[in-house]
Amino acid sequence: MSDISKIYDEIQQEINKVMLKLAEEKSSNKQVGTDISTATQSLMILNTNIQSEYEKLKASSEWKRFTIAFYGETNAGKSTLIEALRLYLKEPTKLAQQQRFKQIQHQSGLTQHEFDKLHQELMDYEKSIKEAQHQLDEMQKQHAELFFQAELEVKRLDELLQQIQRQQNRWQKIIAWFFSSPEKVQLVEAKKNLLHVQNKQNSEIQAAQTNLKILENKKQQVESKCKQFDQVAAELAEFADGKIIGDGRSDFTRNNTSFDFDINGQQFTIIDVPGIEGKESSVQEPIEEAVRKAHAVFYVTRAPRPPQTSEGDAGNKKGTLEKIKAHLNAQTEVWSIYNHPVTNPRQLVKGLLGDDTENGLAALEEKLKKELPEQYQQNLVISARPAYLALTDCVVPGSMDATEQRKFIEKLGSNEQILQLSGLQGFIDKLKTEIIGDYKAKIFRSNLNKARKVLEEALHKVGQILNTFENGEKQVNEEVCHTSSQIDVLLEQFSGNLDNAGNKVICKFERDVQQEVYDDIANDISNDSFKLILKQSIESASAHLEKHLQAQIRQETAKFEEEIIRVLKRSHEHLNTILMMQNHNLQLGKLNISVNVDNGLKWGTLASGGIGLVTSAFLLASTPAGWTIAFVASAMLLISAVIGIYKAAWGFFDSDYKKSQQRKETEKVLRKAQNRLRTEIHTITANVAQEMKKQMQAVQDELHTPVKQYAAITTSLRQAYQGLITIYQNVYNHYRKQS
Repeated sequence: MSDISKIYDEIQQEINKVMLKLAEEKSSNKQVGTDISTATQSLMILNTNIQSEYEKLKASSEWKRFTIAFYGETNAGKSTLIEALRLYLKEPTKLAQQQRFKQIQHQSGLTQHEFDKLHQELMDYEKSIKEAQHQLDEMQKQHAELFFQAELEVKRLDELLQQIQRQQNRWQKIIAWFFSSPEKVQLVEAKKNLLHVQNKQNSEIQAAQTNLKILENKKQQVESKCKQFDQVAAELAEFADGKIIGDGRSDFTRNNTSFDFDINGQQFTIIDVPGIEGKESSVQEPIEEAVRKAHAVFYVTRAPRPPQTSEGDAGNKKGTLEKIKAHLNAQTEVWSIYNHPVTNPRQLVKGLLGDDTENGLAALEEKLKKELPEQYQQNLVISARPAYLALTDCVVPGSMDATEQRKFIEKLGSNEQILQLSGLQGFIDKLKTEIIGDYKAKIFRSNLNKARKVLEEALHKVGQILNTFENGEKQVNEEVCHTSSQIDVLLEQFSGNLDNAGNKVICKFERDVQQEVYDDIANDISNDSFKLILKQSIESASAHLEKHLQAQIRQETAKFEEEIIRVLKRSHEHLNTILMMQNHNLQLGKLNISVNVDNGLKWGTLASGGIGLVTSAFLLASTPAGWTIAFVASAMLLISAVIGIYKAAWGFFDSDYKKSQQRKETEKVLRKAQNRLRTEIHTITANVAQEMKKQMQAVQDELHTPVKQYAAITTSLRQAYQGLITIYQNVYNHYRKQS
């Protein structure tokens, strides 16, 4: 593979060659050929899926920059760690953002010092206003009391003076015009005092209100400036450090974000990946895209324990562990990062690891090594939040980050101390030396490994199908062989039953002739009468023999047909059960490779029709013009010959002797007739049995069709499997050389 960026193209071409070769497979059997075609079409669907995976790899593969995906649960702190790395390693887009932040800050004057000063001023004014308002309220209360007392005194003196005037006589009233009474003098003084109190109240309250208004105006001016600062703060927030950090909401990060770095000429990219515990429909695609592109993955977690397995009451929801296995199985390197969730400076001073934490992380490493034996590397420990706070200098004044940063600095003394305790420096040293390392070789190994993993999945699927069909072929073959053997046994039984039926017919023939002839012999008939009666009895028994033989053959044929149908029905049910089990075990999505055993539905008709043909052939061969005429004629010649020889001798003996001789001659004729009949009937039953065997051979041939179908499919699958194994071995050997 000269050009490594074309590795996926070359693998695709090799897989296509395997699939196209299968497409050329043919069979002389039309049904088997159809099944090969079905298997090939299904394999082509699998090939399409494989090609699609390689197209995705080609579209997302990175060959120049070492790419690391930060992957993990929602709110694990992935973005916080990435932001700390951007600050520490002076990532270009971060520097540009910081430069813009500082420009806005310089133009607006919104520094933390100015922010604190302004907010302190606002707080001072709020305090002064509160105090002034309090003083005004107290003053109004005090003046109201004085005014009330002065007003009450005027009213009292006025009422007293009016009472005195009402009680005066005329002379006293005249004198009062020229001389003021003490009460009148007091009333005048009281009115002067009331006016003085009122004027003083108005003056002091007005002064206090004026002062309060001045303070409120100044506060409004400060608030106006605060609003201006808030507008600037909103603008600063667009370029502030930590903008990529989540705010605690699920799915805060919904798309992949990449950041490029360069450490002493070592170029690498970090991808901020959405949390795997978010809404799966919205984050699944970006997660898969990120891990396809990445050459290494950092699994970030806030929990020092193994990832959780399947969730839900029925365990039907994928847990973190299942998601990790599904997403990261193709990765060359997987590292776990325990992001210690430090929120208090005292936690940082105590250290990031305790006994419980170390035990939990040991269990986490053991679990990940078991689930990802080829990929998992090591666990790293860091506290990203304090590291970020120690590095950031572009935070919005008054923000939570600014407040938290101040808290850590006040407790720990310096940013350097915070950074050292956070573990970031050790992490970056590991990143520079071991993780990035020989990044060009790692890029090649990673991309090649992803190609290998796609092939592994394809091999696994084809292997599943192949194993299922090999088992199916074995089971179907066993079932068909068993059924065929049962048919052979039934054929042997049928042939034996036909022979027994023929013997029964002959025995009945003999009994019928004996009964009729012996009854007449007992009546002391003459030899000529004996000859005639024997001839007639044989002719009559022969006619019944033919009908009896036909009935016996029909009866045995019906029994045979019933047994054959039963065997074929049972076989068909078993084959359908095998097929149902196969389909149940073959859960492979769009792939649909099946064997049609419904041919068995026609076997009963085929068997019945074949048996009917055999029976009809027998009936046509056993008409009165057939073998029975020849038999009767030859029997008559035998009777004439026998009786001709012994006719003269019988007359010299008494009646009993004659009867015994007639019975002997009857037995002799019947024995010879039996031999002739046995030969003729055996010929007929043998022909019937032979014809039946031919018909059953057609049924047995039909029985073996599913076996041929399975064999054709398994051959195609085996060829595909072997072809993919060859490609896989080539890729694997290449991968091993690069490792």
